[in-house]
Amino acid sequence: MGDKVSSYSVSQPLQEDSLPSPCTEASPNSPDHGTKRPVRQCRENPDLQRKKSKTGKVGNQVEVDRWEEDQRIGCAARVVEIIQTDQQSTELVFVHFEGWPPDQADWVKPQEISSPSTKTHYGPLGKESDESWEEYGDFYYQQSKDKQNANPVRQTGLVQDLRMSFHACPCHERETVHPEQPGRIRSILDAFYTNRMLRYFRRVHAREVTKEELMRVHTFAHVRNYYPYHTKATSIEALLNPTPPPPTTTTTANVTPRPTSHLLHLVPSENTVNTLFPPSPPLLPLTTNNTTLTSPNTPPGLIHQMTCGELGIAGDTTFHPHHSSLSARVSAGALIELSNQIVEGRLRNGFALIRPPGHHAEDDGAMGYCFFNNVAVAVASILETYPKVVKKVLIIDCHGNGTQSIFYDNPNVLYISIHRWDNGSFYPFSGGPEECGVGPGLGRNVNIALSASEEKPRPMGDTEFVAAFHHIIIPIARQFDPDMIFVSAGYDAAEGHSEQLGGYSVTPHGFGLITKMVNDLAKEVCQGRLVLTLEGGYALEPLANSAAASVAQLLEADTGQNRILSYTESLHTTKPNLGAQQSFRQVVNIQKDYWDLPDYLFKPNYRFHLPSLWRATHSITHRPRRNRQPKLEVLESY
Repeated sequence: MGDKVSSYSVSQPLQEDSLPSPCTEASPNSPDHGTKRPVRQCRENPDLQRKKSKTGKVGNQVEVDRWEEDQRIGCAARVVEIIQTDQQSTELVFVHFEGWPPDQADWVKPQEISSPSTKTHYGPLGKESDESWEEYGDFYYQQSKDKQNANPVRQTGLVQDLRMSFHACPCHERETVHPEQPGRIRSILDAFYTNRMLRYFRRVHAREVTKEELMRVHTFAHVRNYYPYHTKATSIEALLNPTPPPPTTTTTANVTPRPTSHLLHLVPSENTVNTLFPPSPPLLPLTTNNTTLTSPNTPPGLIHQMTCGELGIAGDTTFHPHHSSLSARVSAGALIELSNQIVEGRLRNGFALIRPPGHHAEDDGAMGYCFFNNVAVAVASILETYPKVVKKVLIIDCHGNGTQSIFYDNPNVLYISIHRWDNGSFYPFSGGPEECGVGPGLGRNVNIALSASEEKPRPMGDTEFVAAFHHIIIPIARQFDPDMIFVSAGYDAAEGHSEQLGGYSVTPHGFGLITKMVNDLAKEVCQGRLVLTLEGGYALEPLANSAAASVAQLLEADTGQNRILSYTESLHTTKPNLGAQQSFRQVVNIQKDYWDLPDYLFKPNYRFHLPSLWRATHSITHRPRRNRQPKLEVLESY
């Protein structure tokens, strides 16, 4: 699906047969239940008043219908991007709802857009600056003048989709805040907005992954568990009052849980299972381009009682019977769409802002907040769809046991992971340095497994991670010479995470440095083809700041404090701690059988120091400034 700049304008009234299928979301079951959150409503009922559709130009104000509680309201929106899909040459418009956070932006059809009226409704943040949006429109068209969108300023793709926010625990965080929550996407987009980064992205429209794409890496049984059947929505009445399917005949008490973690597995009573399916089913969250209703889904693994009392997968993975499967399908499909555009040359690189994550998902099971292995699905799709362009793929991860397992015998995929290991005692309890692949894939698996020194235990930080990339990851990757690079961007190591979720102290600046190193590598070996996709990271502020610092390195434009132009004076110390040195030494001694590594790495007294010029004269300069900007009285544009 490609982007096409346009100034689409429709002046005639909408015709009866051009009305799209309805879409809505129930506020009682939305991820933000309890907050005043409007939801867009597609016009289908002929009794609803029709208005003239007028998309206009990028930056213009328009009106789009949404639901706020039980009322259908015309909401002010701004046109952010206009694209033409490959399928049926239909046009789609990405709109930002004025006065609402960036995560509420959504794709709509031109038929759903009207000219703003005197009753146009604004979000809780109020009206936004007309002058700022006009300036955004000028910027958009100025950067689009070059033929074939060749201007590098907007060659980084960003894919987000409102449907991925619907995946949440049925408890709605009333008593327990689950780490993998919808707020992760909102926090990252807020950081992009604060740093004025959103204007530099070209938006990619997400789609659901197909069963065939999933079964390239997952077993049929696993795909079937999370890819339920659909029933077509034919009217608003059918949408608002769906008929529940008959109860499942599966007896959860007889299902043996798959041992995937150290967490306590409980088999709840039948009454607990029934609480997930109330007599009056909730409204289902649908968007314009997803015109189907998903039946409640009860996979066999939904037998573990979490701390909040609801059922989950593998004891730590939340699951909503109505929403989670849809979000997982959109998450995997979104990454494929972004990757395709990069391979086809329509984008140079991109960031997939997706959830649920995927790298812990095995070929036959969900675990660790993950259902489908997004990166594995996308890599398998790219290798099969573009065999003449992409023959070899590099995946850099923060240990996704599922991704390692899926490609463990594949010689065309080099999997490199840097992660906390603690001699096998840290989740997911695999990823040791001796795990190097099997058969034709032997040597194609590199685990930089970090363990603290018993003599001087210290958490790993910027210097340790940068040193791992400088001395091990980049040299091995150059020898492999990939045609495309995927980064499973987990931010669990960011400072601010608890001991159980990470416990390391990598700063946003540190994440920016290692992303710059990978981006420089991609430009050197594979024409810049690089995809970052969100995996872990659960403390919202460190996650948001770290993601913003990483993604800023993909942009060709200078976006301010997050853009790193040089490695000189970039670190407060160039000496990795003792635990990192010991871990690196163990890794290189194993990997020397598969890769040509420099002799100096094997000297007994080698400390894996970084170039001395990388040490900052004033150590405080390597830390990013905290955002102390006052709240704007008039909101700015992207």
